[in-house]
Amino acid sequence: MEVVREHAYSRAQNVGLQALSNVDLLAIVLSRTERDLAENESEATKLLTRYPGARLADLGLLDLEDAAGLESFEATRVLASMELGRRIAGSGKQAVQEVNNDQDAYRLFRYLEKESREHFCVASLNSKNGVIAVKTIHIGTLNMSIVGPREVFREAVRSNAASIILAHNHPSGDPTPSPEDIEITRKLIEVGATLDIRVHDHVIIGDGRFTSLYQERLL
Repeated sequence: MEVVREHAYSRAQNVGLQALSNVDLLAIVLSRTERDLAENESEATKLLTRYPGARLADLGLLDLEDAAGLESFEATRVLASMELGRRIAGSGKQAVQEVNNDQDAYRLFRYLEKESREHFCVASLNSKNGVIAVKTIHIGTLNMSIVGPREVFREAVRSNAASIILAHNHPSGDPTPSPEDIEITRKLIEVGATLDIRVHDHVIIGDGRFTSLYQERLL
């Protein structure tokens, strides 16, 4: 006897969206009608393989148009929904609206104290140091091959940022910068200069304390 697999919409109706997998959720996002779900589950799997975890936020118009044949407006509507979700999810974190010193930067990224893995993040700022966006670039041990300039500056360029602030946490609780932390920062400063996007600071978050590479004169 053939077992008919319940599709994502049926599961959403039966158990709620919170119980669905990322593939199910993305398949629903990509589908115009319920009939499209079966085909779009495979496309959702491909996209999640290409953009794992937090990198799903890097999805662009062309990705959505190519994956599911969405028209430009439909793809924009999907991205608008994702952006709204990001803003709602980050509203509790981003209590700091303006960064004028290292203490402001610490308060902006202090939520990283609770993370058990290293998170490398970037805050994009406007010309008045107002926070435009805060984005997680990478989760895991830092190295130059993973934390590359393209990933770091992509969001800053998209949002027309005048400057950025880098941040990451040390799960050990000790915010002392490593030689690699300093090397990554200096490399990103060089790239930022060519893009006319200034790197104001790199703050390292520890357990109830932090280190500002700018204040330590390590930039």
